[in-house]
Amino acid sequence: MLPFNLAGYYKRKYRGQLESAGWFLLTNLDSLKDAIKVFKLRSGVEAMFKNCKTGGYNLESTYANGKRLIALILLIAIAYTCAILVGRNSRNMGLQKYIGRLQELKRSSALYHFLKS
Repeated sequence: MLPFNLAGYYKRKYRGQLESAGWFLLTNLDSLKDAIKVFKLRSGVEAMFKNCKTGGYNLESTYANGKRLIALILLIAIAYTCAILVGRNSRNMGLQKYIGRLQELKRSSALYHFLKS
């Protein structure tokens, strides 16, 4: 069995609100700082995949394949890159607290029923 470390991290406030729970990470990294950095990067990648699949771009509901799928992925990559750059610029300007993701309830199912009818 390889050696491992258990890293615990609790950020008391995030964007002005108290966090209800901390992180417990099982890692082979030696430093807590490195474990947290890697976990944050991984969380960002998972958020990107969610955005592409079901969280906004809805790539899965297109049922595209072949050239159409490649074109859609390219367009999503361009749009996502633009969104990231605009978000960084907004954060640098101090506007982050005024910007957030829109909450659309049952968007996927409503779109599905609209397209089906």
